[in-house]
Order: sequence, then C-alpha cells, then structure tokens
Amino acid sequence: MKALIRGILTMFAVLALGTALYAAPVVECGAAFGTKFNLEPAANAVPQQQENVDFIPNRVGVDQDLVVAGAFDARGFATTSATWDGSLSGYYVHRSKVPDCNPQFEGGLPPIVAQGKTFPGDGGMVVAADSVRDAFFAADVRLDLVDSLSAIGLFRASSATLLNPTLCPNGTHKAAQATACWGTTAPVLIGIQGSAGANASQDNPSLTADERPSKAGVGAGDVYVAFGSGLAMTLAACNGSTLACSAPLTISDSSDLGPLDAHVEVRPDGIVTVTYVVEPFPSATATIKFVSCKPAGAPQVPVCGTPSVVAVESQPIGISFFGQSLSGMNLFVLTAPKHANRLEADGKTVTTFVVWDRCKTIFNLVQEQPGLTTCLDGDVLMSTSTDGTTWSAAAPVNAGKGHQFFPSIAADASTSVVNIAYYDTAADRFDNRMRVSLNQIAPGGTTVGPLLRLTSIPIPWNADPSNNPIAINDFDSHFGMKVRGMGAAGHSRVYASFTSTADRPGRYKGLPAPEQNNNLQKLIY
Repeated sequence: MKALIRGILTMFAVLALGTALYAAPVVECGAAFGTKFNLEPAANAVPQQQENVDFIPNRVGVDQDLVVAGAFDARGFATTSATWDGSLSGYYVHRSKVPDCNPQFEGGLPPIVAQGKTFPGDGGMVVAADSVRDAFFAADVRLDLVDSLSAIGLFRASSATLLNPTLCPNGTHKAAQATACWGTTAPVLIGIQGSAGANASQDNPSLTADERPSKAGVGAGDVYVAFGSGLAMTLAACNGSTLACSAPLTISDSSDLGPLDAHVEVRPDGIVTVTYVVEPFPSATATIKFVSCKPAGAPQVPVCGTPSVVAVESQPIGISFFGQSLSGMNLFVLTAPKHANRLEADGKTVTTFVVWDRCKTIFNLVQEQPGLTTCLDGDVLMSTSTDGTTWSAAAPVNAGKGHQFFPSIAADASTSVVNIAYYDTAADRFDNRMRVSLNQIAPGGTTVGPLLRLTSIPIPWNADPSNNPIAINDFDSHFGMKVRGMGAAGHSRVYASFTSTADRPGRYKGLPAPEQNNNLQKLIY
C-alpha cells in the first residue's frame, strides 16, 4: 500500500511538473547578470574563469542551500599579496540564509606537501557534493615547479566544517584558514608525474561522488577523478571518507593520442561513466568517446569497458587564427563533450545525454591556408543512448543565430528533468556580447524544450582591461552548472557559475572599467 501511495504521489508530482516546467521558472540571483560570486576588491581586479559549482539543497535552511563554487583565480599569481596566497585554485562559499547568492567566504586551495615537496594549486578547480554523506570534494591541478612534477590534488570538507565560522570564517582566506577549511581530512595527490613534458600534458580534472546510500552496493560513497594524463585518459577511484585512492587507470583506447576534457558521472545504479574528446592536431575532426566502468570499491580500480564512439565531429571548434576560435570573440574555444545520466520510469533503463559544441559555418581567413580559419556560427549538439554503445544521430540543442558554446548538462534525479546550459551570443549581431541560456528536457523524452534565459542582458566576455597572465588571448574551457531538487515543481534548483564582465566595474589607475568575475545564477522550477 505504501508503495502504491508513493507511486501515485510521484505521478501527480510529475504531472504538476509537466504543466509548470516551462511556465514559471524563477531566476533568483538577479535576472540581468546573476551575482558576483567572489569578494575581490575592485582596485586592480584580475580575472576569475573556468568555473565549477555544486550544492547541497536545504543544508542551510528550508529552500536555502549550501553552495560551493570553484574557479581559476588569477589572484594566485600575486604571491606577495597581503590578502591572497599563491593558489590559482579559488573556492567560494554561500552559506547564508539570505537568498542573495553572495559568497560569505573565499580562498585558494592550500598547498599539498608530499614526498618532501610542495605542490601549490595551479587551477583546474572542480567541486562535487555528496548530499547523502553531507560533504564536498574539490580537485585541481598541482605543480611542483622546482622539480617539474605534476599531479591532481583532492580535498574533502564536511558541510559542518564549511558552516563553522571558526574553522571557515567570513572573508578572504589565507593559507592557514584555507587549510582549516579543507584540511580536516588530509588531502592527497593523484598520479604524480615527472618532467616538464608531463606537466605540459596534465589536463584539468573532472570530479564526481557516488551519492547512493552506503548499503546500496559496491562503490557507494566513493569519489571518482578523471583526467587526461600524457597520451591517455585516466580514472582514479577514491574512498569518500579517507581519500585513499587507486592509482590512475587508463580507460582510453591505445590509439587515442592526447585525449582531453574528461567528464565523469555516476549513474543511479553506481556505474561510472566518462566522456572525453580525441582531437589530434592538426586533424580536422574530433572524436567524442564514452566509456562505462563497474565500481570495485575504492581504492580498488574500477573495471572499465571499451570506449564507444559517440560522434565523429567533422567541424569541431578548435585552434584558429591567433586563437580566435569564434568570430567576434577574442576567446579560445575547443570542442569538448559533457554528459548526464537519467534513470527512466521503469527503474532500470538509464538514458545518457551527451552534448558538445561544433562549428556550423567555417570561414577560411586565407583561402590558400585552410588551417587559418574562424567559426562564423557555433552550435550545441546532443546525442543519446540507452546502452552506452549505440548513439543517436547528432541533433541541435540550439542551432539559432550567433554562437552557442561551452555546454554544461545535469540531470535532476528528483524529477528526471535534464538541464542544458551554455553561452549564447544570439542577441548581439557582432557575436561579442553573450547571455547564459538554458534548455530543459522533460521526463521520459529526448526532445529539447523551449529556450530559457539564465541571464537577460548580453555582456562582453572579454572586457577586462587587466593583462591575462595565462595566455596572449583570453580563454576559458567551461563553466559550471548543477541541478538538484526535492521531487516536486517549484523545489528544484539550477545553479550556474560562469564568467561575466557585468556592471560591477573594477578600478584601474583610478578609473572604473569592466572586469571578469565568476558569477552565480540560480533558477528555481
């Protein structure tokens, strides 16, 4: 009887969601631009980029979430700063009951000492929450420049620690406070490599937690880190309590030269899934691949199958003239896949959705030099599969005018709604100013729903006057988006963390000017 009642209630919740899914989404953090999600002073401000975000619903109060975001923070280059240590791996936390989406504290992930050497944070910061075990995890790239060593760092912080104003006080943290926040469980290094060549090939990590209850099966509570390492795509399994990790396992094909842009997720049944792209330069194609792994219980390595080909993208967005991958934008973009897994109503079938960006219209800047190109129209595409082997033909998520790129995708396990967010320049005829757009896919289907706006006013991405110390041209590689809910309409939340140069100017030589920040936006549906 209880199961029948639960089924009826779930049915009515889904029906209610279906009627309200596109009718009344509410943007909470300021519809125009979102909210600046750092505490950086305006004077001589520097960029924050490559955002990531996760949250635990209702952890602060009713409909008040504990939100942790990460970003590449260029304040880490100022090693003599009185307010910021030399970490490029920024974290930013909202723990207030005030629904304003502002951060209460921030900092750079602290250094990790291993083998008698110090590995500071070098960016590539990603976060993942385990709402069942009430904890957050963070991973980033670590470099020891003295001996040319590289690794991936992994941290853990309980929600109780992040909510503790003694361990994690408000404001901007220096290394000692960052260690108090993220050092209760000793951080670890994964996949230490030597030589400068290894450093150069170390790719940014992807991170996820198996949030199944502890008795749900092998691997429940484990944490997985995937990253490109040299000429291989690798996966490490870590115990979510102790951070005891396996050695990185090669999961790519031996023929995959230089696989990049790992994205790892855990299905509702505990199967670990990874997408990545193989884009050998100067090849004109990008091969998007998908691999499934059976958990063995960390620190034992998972058992992984052979990667399948999701799509061979004949028109990837890639290296272009002086790095300007997209016309109208001084922005370096590479086609990169992301994916999400949705459990279907039968309780057994899992549908995997893979999204990526591609160039619909390529323009040769010099006709005699085909490699000197730019993209006149970037689109976001999608493919789906229910077996991880056979994939649907690529279909557009948004094939409208302007550029759509850097897609991020997440499935709401509580309602089975899939959310896809991305940058969108459709409102600007010069393809320079952008908004953050979102489409949803209703439960049980694969059809992309109407366009929603996470931000309403287009703004330029690259208006920051400060010299980006990372590259000649501005660049990014992704932005973060996560969705969680309570199973009923009006109680699901999407958080997106992205780069913005909105109307909160920095000050340079005493003059106001736009500057890049990691912004946060919240959508309720």
